[in-house]
Parts: sequence; C-alpha cells; structure tokens
Amino acid sequence: MSKLEVRQENHKIFVFKKIFEFEAAKQQAEKKKLNAFGMFAKFNPLKRPTEETVLLSNQILRYEPFWFVASKRTINYNCSVTYPVPVHNPNAVTIVINNGQSEQLYPVMRQQDKAKIDVQVIEKCHRVIEYSTHLDGLKRELKSNVFIDYIKKFAHEEVDSVTVENVLQPLLSLDSLTGLVRSELQNQVVNASNIEDDFEEITSLHLYFRPVYAFEYHWSAADKIGVIEVDGLTGEIIENGNWFKNTFDQAFTRDNLVELSAELASTVVPGGGTVIKIASKVIN
Repeated sequence: MSKLEVRQENHKIFVFKKIFEFEAAKQQAEKKKLNAFGMFAKFNPLKRPTEETVLLSNQILRYEPFWFVASKRTINYNCSVTYPVPVHNPNAVTIVINNGQSEQLYPVMRQQDKAKIDVQVIEKCHRVIEYSTHLDGLKRELKSNVFIDYIKKFAHEEVDSVTVENVLQPLLSLDSLTGLVRSELQNQVVNASNIEDDFEEITSLHLYFRPVYAFEYHWSAADKIGVIEVDGLTGEIIENGNWFKNTFDQAFTRDNLVELSAELASTVVPGGGTVIKIASKVIN
C-alpha cells in the first residue's frame, strides 16, 4: 500500500508576458481567416468562404494553462533470491557457513568441471523512481517540448495571484493530473518479496498561463463560425482553432493551488493502493 505526499512549498504559478500586441496578431489572423472553416470549405468548388462573406465577429486575448509536475516514488522492500556461489576446491562436498550463532550446511553441486552452492538470501532494497512532465491544461495532444521551449525562451513571472483577464480554467483537472502521474510511478515493475514502505511524492507542481489571441469569424453565406488563433509568444497561427469559454470568475491564486493539493488527502484501501480525493470547486 502506498500513500501520496505533496510538497506544498513547491507549488508555483507563472504568467508569460505577451510578445505580440493585439493589432499585430489581428493582421496575421486576417490573412488566414478564410482557413478558419476547415480544408473542405476552403476547396469546395460550389461554396467557399470569401473576403466579403467572412467577417470578424469577436476577438479576445486569453491565457491558456499548462502544467509541470515532478514526482518520485521511494520504495523500501525485500527480495528473496538464490545466490549461486562458485566452489573452487575440487574435493569440497559441503560448505559450512557460520554466522556466529549457528552453522548452515550447503551441499556442493557439480556439473562437468564447475561446482557451486546455492545460498538463499534476502536482499534489503531501496529504490527511487522519478517522473516529471509538462502537460497541456486544455487536454490537447501537444508535446512536452513545446512547453519546455516556452519556458526556456520567453519571459514569465512567478505570481501569487493571476490578475490578467480571460484566464482559462484547466480542462485537465488536478485529480486527473495526479492520476496520470501515479499511474506512471506505479507502472514501474518492482520485483519484491514484500514491500516495507512505499512512499509517493509530488515534489513540484507548477501551473503556467500563456497568452493566445483568438479571433472569431462569421461566414455569412454558410452561417458558420470559425476561429483563428495566434500565439502571443511565437506568433504561430492555428487555423480552424477553438473558442474556449471556461474562464475563472475571480483571480486564481497560489493559495487556491495549495488548497487543492492539500485536499489530495489519500485513503489507503486494502488491495487497492491509494485512492485520491480532490476537490473540484476551483479547477474542475
């Protein structure tokens, strides 16, 4: 049975400073607005979007979340194994091992020109398994390297409270994130006769918010809505984007993050490892 601990002192929130201003992002979006409705619409010979029928209907600078989590699992356990010990004396038939309190006899086993004894021992083992990753808070399949590059290349500030507007709530909740991390830790094979201690720990939990512009376009001829996204850091354009609506109603703080993690109170279930209970009142 394992239990989970969380280092609350390593909970941090970061906000990136935008590189591209609204007008520059808007100009980039305007160039690509006809691509906001998918490839089929763009190349449909009968009805396709045009400059005249596609008009900007809404625009926003939002802050999108992504996670960094680091964790480790510390295990103290025993292994019952057999050590084959070579015997070099060609005349030896029994080996006696005296541990100071008793004597143990081991018959010598021979095969061709080799001889050995089998000694039953218990290995006292200590193992540390570590796992860390970056994950998109909006549950898109973005590689970790994307977020690592953001952190390396662009200015970001640690804050106690996120005071910018239009901050998106993570769709990847803290309980889901914890479940993914624990799955990675527990999927490591531990060959043990019995486990004395099994301790899991989230050593770092960082929540980042990065600026992304979203421009919503209305295609009047087809009465359809499309979205062009422009990355506020790199200027990268995402065609056929998304208009996310779930923003925080009030400023999100580090205390909120700490409170959520504190409610990761683990309950050990016989035969079932650890069940994590997480509040969803702030991040759901």
